[in-house]
Parts: sequence; C-alpha cells; structure tokens
Amino acid sequence: MPALDRNTRRLINSLKRKNAMLTALSLILAVALLVMTVLYVTKDSGAETTDSTSVLESSSDFDTATSSEKKQSSEQSSTSKESSSSKKESSGSASSKVVDAAATPGDTIESWNLKLVNGKNPLPSGFTVQTEKIKASYARDVGMLYDARAVSYLNAMCAAAEKDGVNLLVISSYRTNARQKTLYNNQVAKQKVNHPELSDAEVKKLAATISAYPGTSEHELGLAVDFNSVETSFEGTAQFKWLKAHAEEYGFILRYTKEKQDITGVIYEPWHYRYVGEKHAKKINQLGFCLEEYIDYLKNNK
Repeated sequence: MPALDRNTRRLINSLKRKNAMLTALSLILAVALLVMTVLYVTKDSGAETTDSTSVLESSSDFDTATSSEKKQSSEQSSTSKESSSSKKESSGSASSKVVDAAATPGDTIESWNLKLVNGKNPLPSGFTVQTEKIKASYARDVGMLYDARAVSYLNAMCAAAEKDGVNLLVISSYRTNARQKTLYNNQVAKQKVNHPELSDAEVKKLAATISAYPGTSEHELGLAVDFNSVETSFEGTAQFKWLKAHAEEYGFILRYTKEKQDITGVIYEPWHYRYVGEKHAKKINQLGFCLEEYIDYLKNNK
C-alpha cells in the first residue's frame, strides 16, 4: 500500500503540472489573440478613414471643376467655413435678435460693416473677403456667397420674412471683380446701342449708374444683396414692404433710394440692400441719410 500511495502521488503531481502548463498555454494564446484582434481593427479603421477622405476630396474636385469662377467661390466658401466653424446659423421672427459675437459690427467708419464703396471710394487692388454660402432655400442659385461675418443676419432676415409669409429670394450677392467687369462691359455695350448720340465717355458714365465700374461695387465688397427682381416695380411687392418695415432690425438698409441718386451716383434700386449692422441701419433710417451722408455724419460727430 505505501508503494501504491507513492505512485498515486506521483501521478497526481504529474497531472497537476500538466494542468498548470495547459492553463498557462491557454492564457498565452488568449493574450496573443487579443493583441492580433486589436492590431487588425486599428489597421482596418485607418484604411476606412483614408478611403473616406479620398471620397470627400474627389467629390470636392468634381463640384469645383465646372468653371473657374465656381471653383473660386467654392474655395472661398471652404476657407470661410473653417474660420467660422463656431458660428451658428440664426433664424427667427421679425423681432428676433441675431447673436454672433464673432461678427459684432463696429462703430467707426473704419469698421468692416461701414466700409464705403462707390465711384470715389474704390476697393483696394487685390481686395478679398471671406465668404460663406447663403442658405440654399433663400438663394436663386446654388452656392451663392455673402460676407462670412454677416451671412447669419441675412439668413435670419429671410427666415423671419418666410414666417410672415413673404418669400425673400437672393438673386445676386457677392461677385468677383471679373464678374463685375463683365456686367459693366455688357451695360456699356447696351447703352451704346440705346444712346448712339453719346460719346464713349458719356456712355461709360451712364453705364456706371446702372452697373458699377469694376472695383466700385458693393457686391464685390460682399455686403450687398439683390432680392427677387431688378425692376423698379419691385417697390410695389410684399417683399419690398416687408423689407421697408423690418430690414433695419437685421442690420440692412435700402442702399440706393430715389432721393439720393445725386449723392450715391447710382439709380434707384428698390431691390438692393446693404448690411451695416442694426444700430447703424436704424440711425441711418432715422436721419434719412444714405450711407455716404452717414459716413460724413460720423466723421463730424466723433
């Protein structure tokens, strides 16, 4: 019996050692499997990210390849979106206020929102402005752009009008200098036909009262917007009446009025509005000034 007990003990000890080895081997295999799984998932995730980026870049290239002007607009929009990633699109009723600390208008004539652009005050050569796309439902054409600091006010105004049953449709906003040059030259050609009795200098001067000379247009500044129709009859529409009552609440003024043509040098355009900021818009309307007069007022009342 003692010999049997020793053999039994040896067998038991041997089994214990084998069991321990199997347990250790199983643990090692489990750890190895876990490490391989983690490495595979990480690699797969990285590949998916790369593929997604490639798809987005290809899509962007496709969207901007149709024309050089559309490509320029898309690039400006993309740059503006990156610089304004924290901005929120605002909307509301006619009495709502737009909160956008990054675009708070200034109070001096040097402020971006009060920059005066006309025949006597052209934009500097090579002028650029960061823009963002106007909300698609308020724009006639896809990808229409506006100054990135003021686009939220424009969208909010259109939203408020919509809630009141009025459709404000942007038909012209930011323009490149090249686009403005084309529009001006077309107008010169048109006036030559309409007024053959005028000299070339007189024709160009007349054309500039209808389509600004390149470098002197508020559309190039990025703060001008035309609504619905470029016809004088626009003043009889519900859109014009709504703008007359509420535009100042969102910082916009009717830029070229009937009474101020001798000062602005531009014909009456009931469709053309300019962003200046709520405080200044209300003051301009209160005083009955055009922007040129208001800038002089600020200079004389520092």
